[in-house]
Amino acid sequence: MRTAGPWLLVGWLVAALLVLGMDGRLPAFLAAAVPGSLLVLGVGSLVRQQLAPSRFNRPSIPERYRVADDLRRPLAEVVAAAEQEAITAPARQR
Repeated sequence: MRTAGPWLLVGWLVAALLVLGMDGRLPAFLAAAVPGSLLVLGVGSLVRQQLAPSRFNRPSIPERYRVADDLRRPLAEVVAAAEQEAITAPARQR
């Protein structure tokens, strides 16, 4: 039943385009619909871009992640960095 809805909508849209084409009004419809659709998509894209959080306001990566991401470092250093953070981190409340 979930896939029937979108296919029904597509079927109705194709039927409407065929009726407009047979009636000779399809070019006028496309001349009005295409620029309007592009304008709505462009404005939506601009709004999403403006509302997106900045890349520069993100918190810094903890030291244990930086150590773990550096593949040149031995595993002992990675474990030591994680243990050091576990020792110095404040206790979590339940």
